[in-house]
Amino acid sequence: DPAEYQAALGVYRFEKLKQQIRHVWSNPAYFQPRLIAAGLSSPDDIRSLDDFRRLPAMLDKASHRQSQEDSLARYGHPFGLHLTVPIEQAVHLAATSGTTGQPTFYVFSPRDLEISHRVLGRLFAQAGIRPGETTFHAFGLSLWLAGITYVQALEAYGARPVALGAEAGVPKILRYIEFTRPTTLFATPSMVNQLIERAPKEIGKPVGALGIKRVLCAGEPGAGLPAFRQRVREEFGAEVFDFMGGAWHNAALSCASPDYHGMHYLSDDTCFRYDLVDPATKQPIALTDGAVGEAIHTGLDYRAAPAFRYATGDILKIHVGVCPGCGAFGTRMEVVGRVDDMLAIKGVKVYPAAIQNVVLQFQPRVSGELRIRLDKPPPKVEPPLQLAIEVAPDVPETAWPDLAHDIEHRVRELLTFRPVVSIVPHGSLPRSGQKTKLIEIVGRAAAL
Repeated sequence: DPAEYQAALGVYRFEKLKQQIRHVWSNPAYFQPRLIAAGLSSPDDIRSLDDFRRLPAMLDKASHRQSQEDSLARYGHPFGLHLTVPIEQAVHLAATSGTTGQPTFYVFSPRDLEISHRVLGRLFAQAGIRPGETTFHAFGLSLWLAGITYVQALEAYGARPVALGAEAGVPKILRYIEFTRPTTLFATPSMVNQLIERAPKEIGKPVGALGIKRVLCAGEPGAGLPAFRQRVREEFGAEVFDFMGGAWHNAALSCASPDYHGMHYLSDDTCFRYDLVDPATKQPIALTDGAVGEAIHTGLDYRAAPAFRYATGDILKIHVGVCPGCGAFGTRMEVVGRVDDMLAIKGVKVYPAAIQNVVLQFQPRVSGELRIRLDKPPPKVEPPLQLAIEVAPDVPETAWPDLAHDIEHRVRELLTFRPVVSIVPHGSLPRSGQKTKLIEIVGRAAAL
């Protein structure tokens, strides 16, 4: 029973959280003052999971960065005032991409790293990867979570990762895949699309000739979209999986069903990833089938610099019960969007991934590349919303007006607002093997 299942998980979570609350309380530089400000006089004041879920967020990206700056000034290291182990126990680092100019670090103790490898091993096994297989790593390497951390986890699992990385570029990636013959490809949807488009020219054969059995995607929207999943199956002849994981003992993976039913959550024993709150009021939302809210992330027994009521900014939809695709029982998650990229268009709230999903329905008439062009940062959008959509290479320019009209009509039909669509030539929108930003801030004149 879904309700009984979540209730039992709640009991289990709280037993682990009792120890974790005491662990973070022992940190006088960051967590303890914030817990006191929330009305606590001791860790024992949190008597239930409901009490815990009513606590305010203790971290988000902005406070995470500020904590790093403050610890650099105070202690001479940038790993945060919220570091809860001695600096000597911080043995592994990962980071976000630092697109704002300053990275945010994920810090692992030896124990954290061991548990992370074990949890990610579940993900690899669930996808069908077996120890001894060759896998190909086309995510960006560097410090990113999907980089070195994943390569180490694959090695600990017993796989053989070819860690070339997105930095090598598409031609070299294709040649190395052809040479090393991996069974599994790890890459962003953007990179996967580039490999499909450029393989005939770069290596003289389609990607379907490379022998890849499964494609695992993360890092950006796309892997859950029906058009993308169908394209990967047709071009690669491979199963496609959407996944997330690596941060604070978190792991989730979609099943191999032809239809997308969300990502099965694989780490309920180590991480509370889908603690949902209302994005506006920040009040807890009941964790029932179909619930949608902003995710608050807590590692249940993470030691080094834990996510403890970390406001991720992800808007998640959860499903609790039997998966229609594979029959497994449990909790599944869909990433609906981000709190900071929601668009408000004359009372209509929509996320870029929803717009992308509609546009991809028009393949093969479009390439799949698009940009949402705004005159100022979201959420408020002065209508009409401007979309630049790249045409497929074999569509004549005389057909572009009808294509634009069809897309505008479909968006209006499915998302209840009408955009203005500009069709742009094939190859005119920049490609990236890493995360593609769907939103461009171009100023009012350029947007029009």
